[in-house]
Amino acid sequence: MKKSLCFLLVMLMCLPSLFEKEVVHASQEENMRIIVKYKEKGNYSFSKAKPQIKNIKQKDFSKIKKELESQEEVEYVEEDNFFYYTNTTNNTNDPHYPYQKDYLQVMNVQEAWSGYEQSYKPVVAVLDSGIDLHHLDLKENIVNPYNVLSPSSMPVDEIGHGTHVAGIVGAKTNNGNGIVSIVKDTYIMPIKVGDRQGAFASDIASGVDYAVENGADIINISIAGPTQNNTLKEAIDKAVNSGVMVVAAAGNNSSDTVEYPAGYPGVMSVGASNLTGELADFSNFGDSVSVVAPGVEIFSTLPTSFSTSISGYGKMSGTSMAAPLVSSQAAMLKSTDKNLTGRQLKEIIEESSKNALDFPIRLGQVNAADSLQYYHGKNRISGKNSLETSVEVAKKGWDTVSSSTLTNGNRVLKGSFAILSSNKTFADSLSVIPLAYKINSPIFLSEKSYLPQVTISSMKEMGVDHVIVVGGEQAISKSVEDKLNANGLKSTRISGKTRYDTAVEISKFVAKENGEVMIVNGKSFPDALSASVEAAKRSMPIVFVEETWVPSATKDFLDLHDFSNKYIIGGTKPISDSVKKSLEATRISGADRYKTNIAVAEYFHSSYNGYYFATGADFKDALTGGLLAAKQGKALMLVRPSDIDSATKNYLEKRNHQEFGILGGRKAVQSSVLWKIDKILLGN
Repeated sequence: MKKSLCFLLVMLMCLPSLFEKEVVHASQEENMRIIVKYKEKGNYSFSKAKPQIKNIKQKDFSKIKKELESQEEVEYVEEDNFFYYTNTTNNTNDPHYPYQKDYLQVMNVQEAWSGYEQSYKPVVAVLDSGIDLHHLDLKENIVNPYNVLSPSSMPVDEIGHGTHVAGIVGAKTNNGNGIVSIVKDTYIMPIKVGDRQGAFASDIASGVDYAVENGADIINISIAGPTQNNTLKEAIDKAVNSGVMVVAAAGNNSSDTVEYPAGYPGVMSVGASNLTGELADFSNFGDSVSVVAPGVEIFSTLPTSFSTSISGYGKMSGTSMAAPLVSSQAAMLKSTDKNLTGRQLKEIIEESSKNALDFPIRLGQVNAADSLQYYHGKNRISGKNSLETSVEVAKKGWDTVSSSTLTNGNRVLKGSFAILSSNKTFADSLSVIPLAYKINSPIFLSEKSYLPQVTISSMKEMGVDHVIVVGGEQAISKSVEDKLNANGLKSTRISGKTRYDTAVEISKFVAKENGEVMIVNGKSFPDALSASVEAAKRSMPIVFVEETWVPSATKDFLDLHDFSNKYIIGGTKPISDSVKKSLEATRISGADRYKTNIAVAEYFHSSYNGYYFATGADFKDALTGGLLAAKQGKALMLVRPSDIDSATKNYLEKRNHQEFGILGGRKAVQSSVLWKIDKILLGN
């Protein structure tokens, strides 16, 4: 092996006629740059080396490629392709700031700002021609500047392209100078990868590596070329796989030609639109282009040494200008939630894009306001309050309700049912989930004396003609029943003197002789929530006890049906060992409500096809959502409003399901938790 390696080194040194002195550019007619990539496996001394860049005569490329690739140490040899900045020529400068507002309005930025709360300052790497390090709108936010072409020099911008792009990404807002950026305040990592003409693939790749190694959250590349390059793709793949978002310009050839690095998997390829909502006449298009953003006459920063009508500012057009608008939008989202990954940022921006039919690309025009709405609302089922949330849950699970017959041995009820429960008294409400599952009927929530018309309208749209009202008049008043009746809906009340009696009265419609039963503390809703899905699926009634004693109604019910299996849900604090022993029951519990929730799921070894997540701090959303979960074969997972318990996280990581929903609004389950769940299930 050593002889082989020495031969390779000797061969490289003995080809003076083939290798020329390395320069930044090689003549496109006579010379060219190549990349020699060495294998990363094995014991070769080159195994850790970065790709080697060499200048050769163009006419000798095939010969040298064959010679080098015949060596065991070499993985491949390829041309170091040249890429170009993707701005179009535009010598017009406009001194009026309102022109910036026009293109920001296209992206609905002003509306986004009304709901934008910055909690983190992200780092956006700008791989370009450099930057004006002293520009008043940029200098305060510049971090880790780097010059790939000359590492000992600062990334000075000779042509203004990089400075213009950097201003679009992150010009400091509300600083009394110049312009705004969508993100308002972000760190900019300027990395010079090209000169006046453009950039080589290997230099862009080095810039990507530098950005990842130095903590960039987002990488903007407003450079494009028509040729794929392995070295560049490997750097891009590394960035994407590490959770960094990569945004790149789609190119300015007015064609469906795929340009790179925008065309690589995982990269957000950005085309350009004009202010009238059409594709810019220079922009590339086709399925390889993800979205479009304004790219015509974009007003931004320029080197202050340039002669412009407004010192330090001017207009440029191109997909080079569209891409950094998307990078700034991504930075706004990252500022909202620092834990968002590149894959998540890409999804949010793509899925919230608009007017797809107006553009010959894969998706549509980016929309900053809608991207924030998507961030907060992905897979979320919620309304303005718990009553309206129950309506939305019902709509998710039921288009129509079929007729059915219910009996408890004494009473017979017929109809197309809906169930109405209190949003205040959890005990009455939670015991009804197995009954609702049995007759395949939705649960709606009501206040004591108020039922919104939207609830009644939803019931009637589903074909409901008979409403089962759960609990006594202290839970839901007679005036609510009167409103149901006045709207043509029959009502039947199921109730008892106490919560224990009510649970038994409900359970009489569900219980099976020698069947199974769930037993929970009548004053602890989290355990009942955890029991609800499995109880519904297995036709198990839910009854209540106290910590140290069993109410007579519950005892009589348990004795009457001689259940083969009795399951106590929860630890010794909610239900003592003495009660467990007297009932001859099996205990399923964890150290807290969240671990008990997982213990129930693991005990019954149920096969789920997804999850619904609800807050463990309240019962309302999980009540109606637990029924929906059972109907759809999903698990009900309890989470804290602002975090996920470690037991829940470990449970999810061991399973391959990716489908999930969030029950309730942002106060119940914060948006950051939604995206933590998304990351656990779907990865970076």
